[in-house]
Amino acid sequence: MSLELFFALYCVEAGFVFLAAPWTRLWTLNPLLHHSVRAAILADSPWVRGLVSGIGIVHLIIGIRDIRRLSRPRSEGRG
Repeated sequence: MSLELFFALYCVEAGFVFLAAPWTRLWTLNPLLHHSVRAAILADSPWVRGLVSGIGIVHLIIGIRDIRRLSRPRSEGRG
């Protein structure tokens, strides 16, 4: 069960990072994203930022569902 919990917590953490990072200064000043002109234009696009944030939302949903699934058998066993 510890590996499943680790994966769920990873999904929640990655979800928050993917959700918030494209809208921060870290994203706009990242030298890897601005290595070429094409990458810089794509990185500054609201569509790309929205896509990355959408991936964050998917990660959050997966992580929260896994945590709820893992905690359900424990709470039912106490009754």
